[in-house]
Amino acid sequence: MAFNEKEYKQWIEGWLNDWRNPSDASYKIAQNRLSEAEAAYKQAKQSAIKGGSAESVGEWKSKINILKGVVDAYNLKEEAQTLNEKIAAQRNELKALKAAGEGTTPRAKQLQKWVTENRARLVTKEEQRNQYGPNPKGPTKPAANVKGPTGPTTATGPTGPTKPAGPTGSTKPTGATKATGATLPKEKTASELEAEALNVAAGQDFALPETLFKNIPSLNALLKKYVAEKWTPDKLRKAIRDDLWFKQNSAEIKARYVQYYNYQDLVKSGQAQGSTDYEMQIARIEENLKKRAVQMGSAAANDPAALRKAAENLYITNRSEDASFITDFLAASIKTVAGMIGGKVTEGYSGQALQDYTKLVQVARDNGFQISDILPGGTNEQQVLQGIASGKIDINRVEQDARKLAAQGQPQYVRDLLSQGYNLAQVFAPYRQTMATILEIDDPNAIDINDPLLRSAISDKGDMNIYDFKKLLRQDQRWQYTEQARQDVSTAALQVLRDFGFQG
Repeated sequence: MAFNEKEYKQWIEGWLNDWRNPSDASYKIAQNRLSEAEAAYKQAKQSAIKGGSAESVGEWKSKINILKGVVDAYNLKEEAQTLNEKIAAQRNELKALKAAGEGTTPRAKQLQKWVTENRARLVTKEEQRNQYGPNPKGPTKPAANVKGPTGPTTATGPTGPTKPAGPTGSTKPTGATKATGATLPKEKTASELEAEALNVAAGQDFALPETLFKNIPSLNALLKKYVAEKWTPDKLRKAIRDDLWFKQNSAEIKARYVQYYNYQDLVKSGQAQGSTDYEMQIARIEENLKKRAVQMGSAAANDPAALRKAAENLYITNRSEDASFITDFLAASIKTVAGMIGGKVTEGYSGQALQDYTKLVQVARDNGFQISDILPGGTNEQQVLQGIASGKIDINRVEQDARKLAAQGQPQYVRDLLSQGYNLAQVFAPYRQTMATILEIDDPNAIDINDPLLRSAISDKGDMNIYDFKKLLRQDQRWQYTEQARQDVSTAALQVLRDFGFQG
């Protein structure tokens, strides 16, 4: 008898739970049957070419089309699920933005646009799925021979003709039957239980998409227990509410985890092209981190791997706008960096860290100290700069403390000036300049502020006038090596010769 398409569909309905919504198990069966049908179709075509019957070619072609319908329906279901997850994540993020008063920001507007577009796509997918329609017979127990017919059928049905049963007793009953009472409900398969659990999680109570249950260990464990121990939906709801990961992460962070895991899936399939929202967000955060690192003088600016990891962490934890957190992270990476000047390798600090350290050195020097004298741990440059960058060390306070320390043992006149915000270098500036001139020192700052001769210019008796200070300087042994000293000596010698009549 010729191939009966209706009966073949009825046979498929024996193991297919729903034409519109095939389970994972049904999908795998359909794939296997499709492979077998395609192989039989190819064989039938070769047989027809050699002079055989062409009838079976058309029959296998019809079977292939029917089985492809199952596969297509499953793919549409998966696409619809993915869209649902995206919409849920985008709505959660949009809700969080509105709650934070950022409902009109460009990000919020973009999210609203994406939600609208994805909903339109979802409607299209659902319309395509509706073309398949539900299984009119409802879920049924798979036939004993689930593989089904492997060639053109010749019987009136996929399992052959059956003997009619009637009250005449012409057939023997195969055993005692339970004619009274309702049929026992069919036990759910593992795939059905898993789908049920995911539907509970995706509901309004939690809005948790399947992606999270696949990747978050604690949620994945709940899903496995639901299937293995046949939990009730209420028990699952309670378990989710008690889950530590669920408690610790806000709706916004959960949505970001979804974006992250969707991106990872794209990476694994080689389809990550930088166009997803996750990739664009990470690129933006990474660029901002690099700019901030350069400004601070953090070595993280030269470590792309560290910046990428930090950007991902900031995105997932929703802290990309947390300036304090970012500053602490970058400050911890402040250290000397290598450079090149005139073909020679150099190493030093950069950015704000360099400016801060230079100022600290100057503050200490202007008051007669080294950094280690005015700051605990000052001998560790890196530690000091990290403390400044993170705000743990206040340069203005350090400068004030340096003046207080410098004031100890000073005349009252000097102490008063230091308390008014002057440094020792400013107090002794006129004497320093005079000293540099008399001793012919090019840079007055090269004179140590602790120089005994310089310090003698101001005492408890008051500040020395410049004329007396100049006379004091000419008595210092350093003056005899100056050009002025040599000229004075030459002039004096010449005058002696003249006095004795040896020079005209």
